[in-house]
Amino acid sequence: MDRREDEDTLFAEANAWFFRLKAEDVTEAEKAAFAAWRAADPLHERAWREVVGLMSALKAPARAAQARMAAPSRRVRARRPRLVPVLSGLAAATLALFVAVEAPVFLDRLGADHVTVAGERRVLTLADGTRVDMNSDTALALHFSGGERRVEVRRGEAFFVIAEEERPFVVEAADAEIRDIGTAFSVENDAHAQVTVAEGLVDVRRAGSAPVRVAARQKVEFGGDAISPVLDADPETALAWRNGQIVFRQERLADVVGELNRYRAGRIVILNPAIADLLVSGVFEIDRPDRAVAALESVLGIRAHMLTPWLVLLR
Repeated sequence: MDRREDEDTLFAEANAWFFRLKAEDVTEAEKAAFAAWRAADPLHERAWREVVGLMSALKAPARAAQARMAAPSRRVRARRPRLVPVLSGLAAATLALFVAVEAPVFLDRLGADHVTVAGERRVLTLADGTRVDMNSDTALALHFSGGERRVEVRRGEAFFVIAEEERPFVVEAADAEIRDIGTAFSVENDAHAQVTVAEGLVDVRRAGSAPVRVAARQKVEFGGDAISPVLDADPETALAWRNGQIVFRQERLADVVGELNRYRAGRIVILNPAIADLLVSGVFEIDRPDRAVAALESVLGIRAHMLTPWLVLLR
């Protein structure tokens, strides 16, 4: 058995102990056996701390999920049988994490006119002839009137090729307005918000501030109360998703995982903080996010452990 297989085995053992110790019918003999197992080898202690760390990380999303669920009714609940599968607690935690992640998604999609789910991309032609490429997990709301064409990027990312017309074209995202001046540009409203211009010019404005003009091969980021200085941009890399690819150039693993999560159902979680700052370069196919996980294992020497189809741990 190689080192990685041994680590996976110990992690599974620690995971089983975690849920067994929380069972109502756990015995004193089992508690003693666990204490002996934990003290037998420093690797056992390390595996145990990894499991405890994971469960602690899941607590906040689980509480958030419960807060979002309306459950004021009081019911008399039958006592559950004591014989519960060891991994049922993990499944419940995973479900709570999934609900916590998906609840904001549902709210963003509520009332949207066009939506893509994880892994889906779509090309739209709006009534005025504007072309919109929607990235994965994106929600758009349209507000066209006689005097203005307005699109709200409620979540995700969209690339706009604006049709020429007398009415101004405005995109809303993260409390900012992006006003077209004859151009093609992308707007992202996700973990961070930014505008990347491929052609022409745009003006980016937040309430109470002067507009910032952004030209081709430039971008600005915005969030909180500020707009960043104008930055150089590489549209070929930033917009590679339009061709079904994600390009990373010396990006932190934590940021890479955040981007990959956009394109797959469920979540990839970095269990070991020590690997979060490892640098990643590569080109991955959007339609095969699991291949990207396998590539990260091979190149970085990390280990991916799939606990359920919805939860992948990196350590």
